[in-house]
Amino acid sequence: MNEIIAHVKQSRRAPGRDIPSRNLFLSKYGRIPQKIRVTPASDETRTIVVFHVKSLLHRIYNNDGIGNEFSIVRRHLHPCSKKYYAYEQLLLLPNIDGILISLNDCSWVTNYTNNSKKTIQPDYIPDRHFLVVREIIIFYLSEHETFVQKLSHELAHDDTLSLVKPKIAMLRLIGKSQSRGSQRPTSFYLMGSIYIKKPYIRDLTISYGGKDFLNVHHKIVTWLNKKDASGLVLLHGAPGSGKTHYIRYLLHCITEAEERHLIYVPGDMIENLTGPALIPLLIENRNSLLIIEDAEGSLSRLRTSNQSVANLLNLSDGLLSDGIQVQILATFNSPLISLDAALLRPGRLVAQYCFPSTLNIENARCLADSIGVSKLDQITEPLPLANIYAMRDENVVEEQDDSISSTCRKCKSSTVHQEAAEEE
Repeated sequence: MNEIIAHVKQSRRAPGRDIPSRNLFLSKYGRIPQKIRVTPASDETRTIVVFHVKSLLHRIYNNDGIGNEFSIVRRHLHPCSKKYYAYEQLLLLPNIDGILISLNDCSWVTNYTNNSKKTIQPDYIPDRHFLVVREIIIFYLSEHETFVQKLSHELAHDDTLSLVKPKIAMLRLIGKSQSRGSQRPTSFYLMGSIYIKKPYIRDLTISYGGKDFLNVHHKIVTWLNKKDASGLVLLHGAPGSGKTHYIRYLLHCITEAEERHLIYVPGDMIENLTGPALIPLLIENRNSLLIIEDAEGSLSRLRTSNQSVANLLNLSDGLLSDGIQVQILATFNSPLISLDAALLRPGRLVAQYCFPSTLNIENARCLADSIGVSKLDQITEPLPLANIYAMRDENVVEEQDDSISSTCRKCKSSTVHQEAAEEE
């Protein structure tokens, strides 16, 4: 068995072929093994969950009385940390003869989050890299059936061993095109893929004005997750009160954000929303969420033209809403009374909320402490939300504040070159 493992350690990976764990088991024990695949459980559907390799090894060796003996089968160089890591390894369990655990195709990921309240530290801290594996395979003799079933269930449901891939909210922009020298009308299309980061908000009530805000928040989230729904949500308040910050958080509350069309609409484009050039785009992308920032210039009752208001009314509660099913989320800095009263009628207005211009001293200090502000004694008066976030220490990293990707570009590029070299 030792000779076989030594040979495998020095071998090169054949394209599309895994380590022959089953054959190694057969060579050692002389019997064909039973096999079970174990993946980490998740409370949410369609969520990518992976085992954290270091936590998994610690759990097996320390909690089950298993000796710390394992064989690194194959290693790769991690281009970021400049260290070798085991991307395929076998765990031999000598204290329980007849069990072999295979960790196949381990990989580095970034920006994953803990699946429990336990903090899992990155294996490579500068870029928050974690070494993970999607599944483990346990080969065993039939007499260990009870033990293996118990072990696999405990590993799968121990959320302190797993990491979760964050949901991605991708914002699209509206582009305009027109052929030169052509009589064809202007056409619109969706362009860009802006990945919205999920900000860390420990307590919504502290940041946004108390328990009354929770009722509004739950109402908005319920509305966003309804299928074939339309309507209008208005968020207003002074600049720096946290409207955009909250929208970033809100987009990640959509259960199927990756399948929704989240479309950013500039304020000056509201007048074109129901025009013949833009309607085909909205029909093609039904059940979209339109996000309009700083819309007071187009929605004010003082404007001589009310076409922008009429467009929002038609899309949120008019005949067009029956066929297009568009949800509209608009923000503005002016007082609510400055808007056209037609926008506030029940039926089309799902919710509206005025963000407080400042947080009182107690809430300001509580928020500052939660986001990593060390000099709390400097807060001696009510402050806007933006001012509090500006006080954060430079070394504080906000949760999910990295680029949204499964692995960094350097790792991905290295993997591609390595696989190409192996195929040669």
